Amino acid sequence: MIAPQPRFAPRLLMALATLATLTPFGRAQTATAEADTAESATGLKTVAVAGLSSRDELLKDLDFLGELGGRPGLSGVITFFSGGALDVLEEGRPIGVVLQTDGASFTPLGCLPVTDIDRVLEVAENFGFEPLALDDDTYEIELPDQTIFFKSAGEWVFVAQSAAALASAPADPTQTLNKLTETYDLGVTASVPNVPEMYRQIALEELRNGMEEGLVQEEEESDEDFQARRDLAESQIDQLADMIQGLDQVTIGWSIDSEGRRTFLDAIITGLPDSDIALAMSVYDRSTSGVSGFHRPEAAASMLTTGTTPPELLEKQAAQVDATVEMLRTQAEKGIEEADELPDDPAFREALHSATDDLIDAYGDMLRNGRIEMGGSLNLEGDGFDLIFGAYVTDPSKIESAFKKLAAAAETQAGDKWPGIEWGYADHAGVKLHGMSIPVPDEGQAREALGETLRVLMGVGDERVYLAAGPRGEEALKRAIDDSAGLENKEILPAEIIVSLGQVLAAAEKVSGDNPQAAAVIGMLVESLEEAPEGSDRLVMTTEAIENGVKVRYLIEGGVLEAIGKVAAQAAAMQQQGGGGF
Repeated sequence: MIAPQPRFAPRLLMALATLATLTPFGRAQTATAEADTAESATGLKTVAVAGLSSRDELLKDLDFLGELGGRPGLSGVITFFSGGALDVLEEGRPIGVVLQTDGASFTPLGCLPVTDIDRVLEVAENFGFEPLALDDDTYEIELPDQTIFFKSAGEWVFVAQSAAALASAPADPTQTLNKLTETYDLGVTASVPNVPEMYRQIALEELRNGMEEGLVQEEEESDEDFQARRDLAESQIDQLADMIQGLDQVTIGWSIDSEGRRTFLDAIITGLPDSDIALAMSVYDRSTSGVSGFHRPEAAASMLTTGTTPPELLEKQAAQVDATVEMLRTQAEKGIEEADELPDDPAFREALHSATDDLIDAYGDMLRNGRIEMGGSLNLEGDGFDLIFGAYVTDPSKIESAFKKLAAAAETQAGDKWPGIEWGYADHAGVKLHGMSIPVPDEGQAREALGETLRVLMGVGDERVYLAAGPRGEEALKRAIDDSAGLENKEILPAEIIVSLGQVLAAAEKVSGDNPQAAAVIGMLVESLEEAPEGSDRLVMTTEAIENGVKVRYLIEGGVLEAIGKVAAQAAAMQQQGGGGF
């Protein structure tokens, strides 16, 4: 017999047995034949499925995380304090929970990979719980906070909060769970159509109530403006409600790749065929971009996003877009009039109004056009830096006009201190370049980071606007424009953001001298990342089109994990020594 262990162990047993009570949503991406049979036989619908890859994968991941945090052999510690509860679970098989509903309430059903139920009963007895046999394969166990029921069926032990709930157990949940655990260490997937209508309506009502609570008429806001803002908010809530009603599957999955020394989290959303949300996500179906050259994965930070809204959705959103644009215009006009810090010069404020109108017109045209195309990156490698950005604009001349009006207004106020703008000083590949050199104050970290002057460029093409900054900005901008021309037809991910922490922290270290504690932490991180394999210092976010939906992945590379682990281990060691950490 296994000796009784601390309270951690029975709590672990109860957690494994009643995991479903902690799972608010989920369902396998497609129901298995066994699940369909169970649903038809019991009248219950499967709302959620959560899956854990296996006991051995869990322990391997714990060892990896423990190693990063300076606590090797963490799985052994967890296994010891489980008091045998983990040993009951068979190796290489998933652990899961199925959440079902009868339309009024929810019934969780735990799925434990245990062939011999006697092993579960033995662990329960060792912790002082007396199993009560209800029949040959069903048992009741009274826990401190609740009663749970176990049933043995084939190679599984099912756990529920009532004996009746065990009747809905599938013959074999392996296939259903594997849909999650073949990709993820831990995954939850939800079928929104199976959520009872009354609960969906409650959720929507909460959204509306939240909108009402946050929608308060501001001081000096006219009744007309307030009503316009209310109407826009209500139309947005209505659109969101339509989107929610069109949801099909929502999946969240987390995986730790201990061999590749990285981890990622996926969020997957699909819509019902022909629904508004499926139509909205079709914006990502085939993605190309005219600014792909601005996306430099090797830079300190880089991004690229692209997509085209289908005409049917643009038509549905037309009234809301018009209302949004006019509300922005009203708020901008009010902000300019009420800004006490602006010069009390009617000509200056009129110039601001005119420039703002141009920018809002350009923004409205982009919304009505439905085409998204943006790319940019910041390179901090070596001496200096360069920042570049490019975007599709329906009418670039409006952006150019706005900046010329703003520059003219600023010049009237700055007088001799105005550094001046070199309008159209150069042309590159059909892009007209404007330049400006801004003096940087000789005190503070800005001078150390930027130098004596900050060179800023604006480029205007036939259907795109470009920006650049830094001593290498012009060279980087021209190269990105040239590279983009050769990549216009290349299919890309709808969205990707990459941050290389090595470059970012190395740059931060140069200006962290005034804060010794921050400098110490940054220095440790930089040193660790310098030792990491090339490319392993990145944080990556990607969006990928799938049928009727999208998959968004958040990835942390191994070098980042190891750097964080070293700092955490060092901080823990200093804390133990009484140093108080960083």
